[in-house]
Amino acid sequence: MNLVFIRYFLSVSETGNFTAAAERCHVTQPTLSAGISRLEEEIDARLFDRNRRATLTAAGQKLLPHARAMVEAWQAARAEQRSSRQQRLLRVAIGSTLPIRAAMQWLVTAQRRLTFDVEISEGTAAAVMERWRRGRCDLALFPTRQPLAAENSVQILREAYVLSAATAHRIATRDRWAAADLSETPFILRADCEAHEAAQRLLAVAGIRPRAVLRSANEERCAAAVLAGLGVAFMPRSLLRPGMAAAEIREIALERRVMLAWRRDDDREIAVAIRDAATADDRLAFAR
Repeated sequence: MNLVFIRYFLSVSETGNFTAAAERCHVTQPTLSAGISRLEEEIDARLFDRNRRATLTAAGQKLLPHARAMVEAWQAARAEQRSSRQQRLLRVAIGSTLPIRAAMQWLVTAQRRLTFDVEISEGTAAAVMERWRRGRCDLALFPTRQPLAAENSVQILREAYVLSAATAHRIATRDRWAAADLSETPFILRADCEAHEAAQRLLAVAGIRPRAVLRSANEERCAAAVLAGLGVAFMPRSLLRPGMAAAEIREIALERRVMLAWRRDDDREIAVAIRDAATADDRLAFAR
């Protein structure tokens, strides 16, 4: 028995009118009438006397409590299933070069809409992407420099890489520099940067081999070194901190995409909530 037809039946019994019932069910009257006719065929009895007002027949009166029980049972089962999904543990993998405070805030914002616990792990972009592809996490946030075509993923951010420097550094005096101008400039090398090798190659073509004063996979240490004025760093815009200025390198135009991906067999509701939180984050609006 089709539950949709049962809903049509209840709407007509409550409104006493086929037109009003169709409006309540957001269907056309012919569609609703056809559904009622199908239900009457299955019941093998006429359910309504179709006069100026649709009134229940004796068969309709007998069906009414059963119909209500069917809808209530379905609603209870759906609520129970949704509750069990929402209370489960969500394994989240986050790329180490993402703005971690923002990513944490996205999760917290999603938790306000849906109830779930999280278990967070971190890794390079390549490691997190591989974990997601193997189904070893429920949700993944990671950057990629190439477009990703997967039904169970969505792009939440697209941003350029820039040269970051403390506002008191000479690099902060201009918005654009030629690679040759950076030959004597100390660099902070972010070891896990997805664009590191590509940037190194482009600088090498320009005859520049940056002198590294710090190599680290720790984004906070790299940021601290830049803010202290020890050197400059090549980083995505979303990692800029207060006290940093950004400039372009004329010979380098690289960008990345931040992806939100989930398991194919998973409910997308939580992923949508995190995506909405991320795209509404004003702190990253300039980087989209």
